[in-house]
Amino acid sequence: MKLISLSKDELRDQLISLMDTVAHHLETDPDVDKFLDETDLFDEWERVLPEAEYPIFVIAVLNNTRRDAIMDTILNAMLKKDDHSDHPEKSTSEAEPARSHAGEHPFN
Repeated sequence: MKLISLSKDELRDQLISLMDTVAHHLETDPDVDKFLDETDLFDEWERVLPEAEYPIFVIAVLNNTRRDAIMDTILNAMLKKDDHSDHPEKSTSEAEPARSHAGEHPFN
């Protein structure tokens, strides 16, 4: 399934399903390091998430954190990244100005 083509509600469902899968696995084998080394469950998510939000995603999934603020941060970042990828010809003068993300992430 291509995550990039899903709606926000479909992405939320996929994220919850992934959390369920990871939680079930970690109940039977709680070695997180081993799990991260051996799994490819995060690969597609890593390709579509912006670099800044990927650690939030991993921590949220590993901890089965389903707070709306955290899930919305992940999902909105994916949708926003998708919006920008449709415009590769966009010049740097049209790009959004750089801004600090300090204090914006729910884990801060």
